[in-house]
Amino acid sequence: MANPSTQVPSNAITTEIIFAQEFSQVSYTLLEIPKSLESFLKENENNDLSFQIRGLETDAAVLCTPTQTFSLQRAHTSNTLMPIAPIKRQQKRNPEATIDEAPTLPMDMDFGLDMDMDTTEEEDKKEGEYDQQMVLDILDSVLDLIPVSPRLERLSELLNMAPFEGWAQEVDRKGYIYTWEHLQSAIQASDKEIKQWLKDHHACLIDGHWRLFRQRFMYDILQEMLMAVNVLEMTVQDIEATALYQAICEDNTEANGIQEWMVKHCLESFAEEGNLPSGHFKLSDKKMCLFMGVHILSTVERGNRWILSDFMRHWQQSLHNQFEPDLAYLAGECIIDTEKSPDQRYQPIKYIRYFSKDNLPNEAAARFAALFEIKPKWEAPEIRPFLRDLVLDEKKLDILLLKHARSVKQPGGGVVYNSRIIK
Repeated sequence: MANPSTQVPSNAITTEIIFAQEFSQVSYTLLEIPKSLESFLKENENNDLSFQIRGLETDAAVLCTPTQTFSLQRAHTSNTLMPIAPIKRQQKRNPEATIDEAPTLPMDMDFGLDMDMDTTEEEDKKEGEYDQQMVLDILDSVLDLIPVSPRLERLSELLNMAPFEGWAQEVDRKGYIYTWEHLQSAIQASDKEIKQWLKDHHACLIDGHWRLFRQRFMYDILQEMLMAVNVLEMTVQDIEATALYQAICEDNTEANGIQEWMVKHCLESFAEEGNLPSGHFKLSDKKMCLFMGVHILSTVERGNRWILSDFMRHWQQSLHNQFEPDLAYLAGECIIDTEKSPDQRYQPIKYIRYFSKDNLPNEAAARFAALFEIKPKWEAPEIRPFLRDLVLDEKKLDILLLKHARSVKQPGGGVVYNSRIIK
């Protein structure tokens, strides 16, 4: 007598699982998505969405949604998974057929439709609801999607190949220029993250290509704007755009001069939202101070560093006394050093030098190595701005510091970080 545990119950639905002759084991991949992406999909279930794997052939793969970037990491599973799909039969089923007699099935056949066009539901029940399912793949791993910071460092490299500095210089321009589609394919970041970078760096769409103004060229336009504001007796909190364009551009009608669209781009890029009439703009303190400060620090005419007091005075002058410079605006763009004065009767001298996070490696271990090479000890408020772009939130920044740096509490309060690597 047969073992009851191995007998199929009379009311069971059975199925026959087969492999096609052209079976391939690399047809499918399972993705395990995080909660944030699951929520995004549910919120946009009625919208057309497209996800892309972006980057160059030598890059580690990332998947980009319209708003976020995810790394792809393969994780092996302890159990093998076999996804299957029902076969759409083309003729009435022979109940006596065995798996060896099953017809050859092309890989592009239809799945999941009515199983038998020549049999009725009643006939299926008489046959014990016996169906065939075809194995689509054999899977022993899944791809985990892990939210990561966008990898935007290549944007600066690409767009600085051919910065815009006026039409006269375009004749001799060297280097490639890039459309939006070019940037999408090369940059490992979502569309939203790429657009935010372009906005933050004052990029401009010129003849279908995204360009950065050369720093000196933009500095000259901003200086013209501030001088015109003073002449017209306006304030940077309420600039009437039409009057500003006329004041700057009336004597710059030649191809190599400053044109209205250039002033408009700078005005819109450095403005902030305010309750102003249409055509009026308020310049942002932070944006203006940051740009002017970085421009002064990154020029080589004064050497590698400035005495802090000299720099502050020059910074204030470049802003035409319209803004109040604050060193907090330059966080992540400079280093301040303190050295003893040769004369012991005087206070230590503070120096400031250009040192931008944008020029540091994008990989965490290499970033910390570069920071501790340039300066062996960092106070917490100093080092954090140079690391913030590596993580998605402040809590992860604390974890990153704990992993790559050694913290030492100071007697007077505060924390100093130094390298975990002993040389």
